[in-house]
Parts: sequence; structure tokens; C-alpha cells
Amino acid sequence: MSFMCPTDGGEDGIRYPVLLLITLFQLVGSRAYGQDVSRLADCGTKIFKDINRTGKWSGKPPSSCAVKASVEKRPSGIFVTTWSVEEAEGGWIRTAFTGAMSYGEVAGKKALARAGKDIAVRARHLERCLNSITKVNDPLDCRDNAIKSYVVDEESGTETKRLVWLDDEGRHTVVEYAFGTTSSTPAPPVDLFSGQQLPPGTIINLRIRP
Repeated sequence: MSFMCPTDGGEDGIRYPVLLLITLFQLVGSRAYGQDVSRLADCGTKIFKDINRTGKWSGKPPSSCAVKASVEKRPSGIFVTTWSVEEAEGGWIRTAFTGAMSYGEVAGKKALARAGKDIAVRARHLERCLNSITKVNDPLDCRDNAIKSYVVDEESGTETKRLVWLDDEGRHTVVEYAFGTTSSTPAPPVDLFSGQQLPPGTIINLRIRP
């Protein structure tokens, strides 16, 4: 069982004491974990390119990407989530990035290239915001929301998930930054449960909307 409390610093959320979150992020060390966002986005773009080339989801990221990955089909297009998990003092850190492309973008060469560039730009923007969050708890011009869960069932511990996104009505690009003190392997990022997650080897018809 877990109990969750929103910790959104936004004006329409419930404000949680910011010192708690600052302390939490300081526990994981001085490294700016936001730098992972661009790498994750690049691996996601490579997956889109692989789907364009083969017409299917292989079930694994490119060999050059030391990340975990998942592909979803949604009415608006294909969503690719890439994430990495690292050990931290007292627990673990999971950094995840989700980017989306329409079926038409994935199907075309030029459209795919333009969409990839757009994802890269947005990822760098989110990276700056996440770095600011981990340092001084300031999301800059990004939107963010944090939820802290208390696990009190089979094992004790806490897990804090922070979502960061651009509130500009642009392409779907979201970062999830999570830190946990439980000993279990962290679950996949939240975006994976919003659509139809594809099993390895799934053929994707890019010309027809699902």
C-alpha cells in the first residue's frame, strides 16, 4: 500500500514544503541528472528511425543506447519512452523521457527528420528546467508536478516522482525524474500506462490510424 501527496509548486497545485524536495534531490549527489534527458531523447529518436526503416518495433533500443525503452500506439501517433535507472545514496534514481510523433511523421523521411530535431530542441529545454529543479527547486518556464509515495506494505520506503513538461501546446515531450528509497526495482515510467504498449516484433502500419 502507498499513500501519495501532490507536491506541485505550480499555482494551481497543492504546495508542499520545498525544503523537503531540495533535501531529497541533494541526497542523490551533486551531479546534474538533467543531462540524461538529451541522451534519452536521442535514443528515442533512433527508435523512431528504426520503426520508419523496418515498419515494426524490435522490442529493444539500438545497441548504442544503454537505456530501457517502450513503444506505445495512441490515436494521435506513436509514443516512445526511454529511461535509465542508477543507484544513488540510499536508493535509486530513474530518469525517463517520452516523445511523440504522428504516424505520418514516422512514415516520411523529411517529416521524421523535422520531428527528430523538434524533439531534440524540446529535450534540451526540459533538461535546463530539470537541472534547475535538482539544484534549487525552480522549474524555470516549465511546468512540473511532484508526488511522493509512502510504501508501507511488503517493504518500507518512499518514492518521489516529478514530471516536467512544456506548457506550450506543442509536441508531447515529458520528463519524469524519480527517486526512491525502496529496495525493489523501480516500475516503468507512468507514461507507459496511458496507451497500448507494444510487444517486441509488433508490425506498425504507419499509413493507417489505429
